[in-house]
Amino acid sequence: MDNRYDVVIAGARVAGASLAVLLGKLGKKVLLIDKAPFPSDTLSTHYMSHTGYLEELGILDKLLAGGLRKVDRMRTHIGSSYIDGPRSAYTVIPKRDRLDMLLIERTFLYEGVTFLSETAVREVLWDQDRMVGVRIKGKGREKEVYGDLIVGADGKHSTIARQAGAEVYHDTPPLRPVLYGYFEGIPPLETPTTEIFLHEGRIGFLFPMEQGRDCIGLEVHPDEFKTMMKDSPEAFVRMYKQLYGMEKRLENARLQGSIIGTSGVPNFFRKPYGNGWALIGDAGHSKDPSTGLGINDAFMQAFLLADACMRIDAGDDREVVMEAFQKKRDKHLFPGFQLTLDYIHSLKRFSKNELALFQAMAANPMVWNKVAPKLGDYLREGTRDFPLLYQSVEMEAEAFGYDKDSSP
Repeated sequence: MDNRYDVVIAGARVAGASLAVLLGKLGKKVLLIDKAPFPSDTLSTHYMSHTGYLEELGILDKLLAGGLRKVDRMRTHIGSSYIDGPRSAYTVIPKRDRLDMLLIERTFLYEGVTFLSETAVREVLWDQDRMVGVRIKGKGREKEVYGDLIVGADGKHSTIARQAGAEVYHDTPPLRPVLYGYFEGIPPLETPTTEIFLHEGRIGFLFPMEQGRDCIGLEVHPDEFKTMMKDSPEAFVRMYKQLYGMEKRLENARLQGSIIGTSGVPNFFRKPYGNGWALIGDAGHSKDPSTGLGINDAFMQAFLLADACMRIDAGDDREVVMEAFQKKRDKHLFPGFQLTLDYIHSLKRFSKNELALFQAMAANPMVWNKVAPKLGDYLREGTRDFPLLYQSVEMEAEAFGYDKDSSP
């Protein structure tokens, strides 16, 4: 039957398309659908720091061949000073029309995978309490399709999650609006570097993409969003020029397209499975984009679910396997969720005295000669109320040779 599949995946962005690739490798018959035309852009964090996923899916070389820069440094600006350092691995920062289309094209290698764009889920189909299929509509016609597993990779407002009644937990409302745009003509730093600006309780970011194109953005106070979108892009550029060095660097910059914005992103986990269905990507877990973890999280969930499918095929008990899938997902994602919410809740305007001391310290090598040997102690003490932050720094330091067993 041409309407019967092993797996039906609603949503063909990072999570859904990568899952289709992984299941295609296993010889599964898969239907991958998305309501959008492709290639097309979508709201995104852009930040792809775990490039191992891209390599395993077979698209890393093609992404790099398109001119993406390898970004291996990060700079944090506070006032007119900054801290700058290397990262333990390089990051690539692709536009989503390119990334998502490469993943979809990868599915074409597998005879069992069918892709339909501009096709939306209209209704979920049930056999008693088991989800068995979906009614889809695309390009003027509706049809029913059936699968042993129906996967919702259809975003924060997932139709699959809603109709399945997926339980929501750790639910936190949207905290901060985000706006961003793609610009050409911004003078680059000597080395491709992610730049973060902490200014007046806002976050500015500059992501180097291809040579000559950068994504720049602002996470702003809630009461600023409507005014900025109404007066976009002028208000956006005016605010961005307040950040250190950016008035000059934006002199000859040109916006490509328009400023993209959202009033906020919900923060939650959903139970990611039930009888005949599963959730991955933003459908299963969402958080504020300030820490840039969303794309990496989506890939990770797709790999976990593909592994669960393999275990079920091998004869393991489905309920046991899917419960383990949820536990692994939450174990991986919950620390980043906590770090992100703490980061956003703790953002504030630095006081005049705080800024003055930071500027004086940043420019004084005698201070750093004294402070550097004690930085670990200071950070551990300063994060007693939130030890996860110290632990995350320590883990990153291990990639640079830090040996916590030999530290005093």
